[in-house]
Amino acid sequence: MRVRVRQSGRRRTVRWGVAGIVCTAAATIAGLCADDAAFGSSAHGQASAYYRLVQYPRAGFGGFYRQIAAAHRTIDMEIYELEDSVAERDLVAAAARGVRVRVLLDKDFSGGEVNRDAASYLAARGVEVRWAPPGYIFHIKATTFDASTSDISTANLVAKDYRTTRDAEIVDTNPVQVRAIERTFVNDWTAGQSGSPSSHTVQAPGLVWSPDTGSGTAEAAFVTQIKSARQAIDFESEELSDPAIYDALAADARRGVNCRIVMTRSSEWDPAFEVVTRAGCHVHLFSDSSTALYIHEKLILDDPGSAAGSMLIGSQNASTTSLTRNRELGIRLTQADGGSRPIQTASTTFDWDFSHASPWATPTPKPTPTPTPSPTPAGCYPKSSSGHCYEPGEYCSDADHGTSGVAGDGEPIVCTDNDGWRWEPK
Repeated sequence: MRVRVRQSGRRRTVRWGVAGIVCTAAATIAGLCADDAAFGSSAHGQASAYYRLVQYPRAGFGGFYRQIAAAHRTIDMEIYELEDSVAERDLVAAAARGVRVRVLLDKDFSGGEVNRDAASYLAARGVEVRWAPPGYIFHIKATTFDASTSDISTANLVAKDYRTTRDAEIVDTNPVQVRAIERTFVNDWTAGQSGSPSSHTVQAPGLVWSPDTGSGTAEAAFVTQIKSARQAIDFESEELSDPAIYDALAADARRGVNCRIVMTRSSEWDPAFEVVTRAGCHVHLFSDSSTALYIHEKLILDDPGSAAGSMLIGSQNASTTSLTRNRELGIRLTQADGGSRPIQTASTTFDWDFSHASPWATPTPKPTPTPTPSPTPAGCYPKSSSGHCYEPGEYCSDADHGTSGVAGDGEPIVCTDNDGWRWEPK
């Protein structure tokens, strides 16, 4: 805003206060406890699949740091916010060992301020750094390693938020998609100050770019994903302000789809919650406090328990700005194209979030204050021939020369010669 919008770009910082969480198997699966084994040491994930889901805050960012350390030739990063000293040092170390490291930082909205220190630090130590074209929020969170693996993330690289925030990323080794992400990066990198994201995007099946997807906007892709649900839809986001999105969720509920929504509480989204709950969606919220998990993940799950299950995940918030103007990147996975395990894991995490958040209730309207009646003006005198009170500055009659009186607002006045006989404050 965020927002900010709050953007689609607002920032949120809290401290982790849930000291009583026990790292049971359920909590680990739900993404609340560390599980480095889920990462493995390879940047490419399992050889038999293109896609691996990394669920935060469970995983921590150790796997991301290892990807930087394992890069041999290139690291290309487009990022909305970078405030992570470990990642910054690792990028510098990669550049020192001969890796070409390029970092494209957002400058619009709050990016110029947030990313200033990282830009200075990296540029002074051998990392190539550029600012994204002005006039657009580069809310994207994508990093490509050795032109063979792309991380498509919902998370900013802001270390102070890692332990408190629900986020996720897809580690993508699909060569067609990775090539498109890398070519888009190069276009953004070389665009200069007059660049426009809509003219730089290289499309590939499964990728959902903002501002455009090749066949329309990301907003249209989101609506299509929502409308594709047959039995169930699970929706998680930091923001929900785009009527096209919440109207589509409401339409799902009205035709019998089990619609569940998890977010962090904010009165800013109450109009959307009113629409979707009236239609039959179930909205559960975490409190906006230092003791609650903060929902920053952007996820749409369709029919996750069926063979037709699919998911859309990425940097896009459910706002018009994010879906139609920003530079953003998401990815759509299906059971059929290797997305089975990420869909299952994301679904388990969503179930945990939904069960631990509280139902939204329509806010109680504040009573309308009773207006305080204006005090009745004190009696004025003398009055004009039409019966009206005199005010300072008005001319007075010959008969009133030198006379004192009271104006309509109760102020004492006197008829005096002030470049003509006038009523003046006494």
